[in-house]
Amino acid sequence: MSGFFDGLLVIELADRRNQYVGKLLADGGARVIQVEPLSGSPGRHCGPFVHDRPDPNACLDYWYYNAGKESIRIDITTPAGAQLVGRLVETADIFVESQLKNALIPLDLDYETLAQRTAGKLIQASLTDFGQNGPWRDLKANDTSHMALGGPMGSSGYSDPTVTPIGGQGHQPWNVAGTLGAHAIVSALIERLTSGIGQYVDCSIHDCMSICTEGAIPAWIYSGQVLHRNTGQHASAVGPAAGRLNIRAADGRWVNTVATQLTPYLWANVLEWLIEQGVEGELADPRYLDDVYRATRWREGTEIQEAYARLLAKVPSYEAMHRAQGFGLTWSVIQSPEENYDHAHWHERGFFTSIDQPGAQAPVRFPRGPYLIDGAQFQPRGPAPALGEHTRSVLSELLGMDGASIRGLQESGAI
Repeated sequence: MSGFFDGLLVIELADRRNQYVGKLLADGGARVIQVEPLSGSPGRHCGPFVHDRPDPNACLDYWYYNAGKESIRIDITTPAGAQLVGRLVETADIFVESQLKNALIPLDLDYETLAQRTAGKLIQASLTDFGQNGPWRDLKANDTSHMALGGPMGSSGYSDPTVTPIGGQGHQPWNVAGTLGAHAIVSALIERLTSGIGQYVDCSIHDCMSICTEGAIPAWIYSGQVLHRNTGQHASAVGPAAGRLNIRAADGRWVNTVATQLTPYLWANVLEWLIEQGVEGELADPRYLDDVYRATRWREGTEIQEAYARLLAKVPSYEAMHRAQGFGLTWSVIQSPEENYDHAHWHERGFFTSIDQPGAQAPVRFPRGPYLIDGAQFQPRGPAPALGEHTRSVLSELLGMDGASIRGLQESGAI
């Protein structure tokens, strides 16, 4: 199975904030060695766990983010441990960490030191809450704080301003920063192909979140407008849309009836459908054939959404979705996460892949990857490692250490 990152070696200091970077690189074919503290990565202890029994080797969250990686246990706070990591980084192409500014200097694991030891070829990526510079560089934040402070929470949720905004789940800030961090690493790799020189990538999670707010930042910068939350649709500077887009269908399920633009073609199909069901009401008026009038009423009025509600009251949800999508409307049935897990659409697209994960009673299904690319595969290359599973083999292979040396490090508490 070929991948974009075949042949690359990555050393990753275990942390929940940066593990998605390592996952993307591993899914793309890189060999990723995760350096864990002796107690294990923080990602092993967050849950949920298999059968709800805490076990660092049976954390479902860890399994997903670290599939296909190797695990070594090193106490980098000890001189011997820090030296080991430095030697491992010397053999690597990429070093991924998430340390506060200057935290790695006493350990000789800072970029300036490592770049000298790698003839300038190393690419080091640091994912921190607020970056390496600026007044907030020493502060820490959790994922929910990043959603709020970075802006996405201000643009997502319900139209009613008295209702608490939606914070989002699934470690979104870390995933966003991990994705953008991986993009930066790819850019550095492309540069290194030409110049032979590596780079230091400073990735601020807060900055990454602030640019993932759709039009909120440009609207403020260029026109001083503040975007407001809209239930089931994009945020808007003019306030909540007049009509509701999440509508209950005849079978009791909810359908999101979003439409970016009701073009003449789309409108002709919608109107035909409404007339078939006898619920067109005033929408048969020729005024709605005018693009400007129709767009204005879609945004400022309620009659179109009310007609949709009359239509969906007579039509089951999936029937409505398939007919609307058949002529180009992006209507969708609102599903729970567990419904998506077993939905035929995802299986037909090959969205899931199964992995034989030690500790699981049956193969575990994971999302195959975020990209479908001709000629290369992004998908988990194997199970997540047990804690320290590869310590001995990695030290022996990459550093040439014999059994006696490894035992000595273990006895000293460095590994």
